Amino acid sequence: MGKQLRQSQVSMEFVFLIGVAFMVMLVFVSSTRSEFSALQSEEERSLVKDVSIMVQQEIIIASNVDDGYNRIFYVPLTLNSISYEIQIINNTLFTFTEDYEHSLNIPPVFGNVQKGNNTIRKISGIVYLN
Repeated sequence: MGKQLRQSQVSMEFVFLIGVAFMVMLVFVSSTRSEFSALQSEEERSLVKDVSIMVQQEIIIASNVDDGYNRIFYVPLTLNSISYEIQIINNTLFTFTEDYEHSLNIPPVFGNVQKGNNTIRKISGIVYLN
């Protein structure tokens, strides 16, 4: 009878250890997943900001140079597979995804930015986009 009791005690300890190991694994996977989500969110925010600053710089350069300036620049279609919108409203450049929005002041410009190739030029002191 003592041998049978010892075997059942070993079995209970084994089940308990498996349960503890499973809980530790669950906590690890959960924390790793939340860290991954946070990294993805930070990447999305950074991409939105980067494309905004790039377009803002193109417009600032065009407004500060002499007449006759003409340049083609590219605005990505997506931000690492993240869909986004970009537009100019009242000298403010708005770039936004489903989760984030970034806005920047820009010099006066006629036209709007588009995804893909954009042509920016300065004629008679006025900056034209597309």
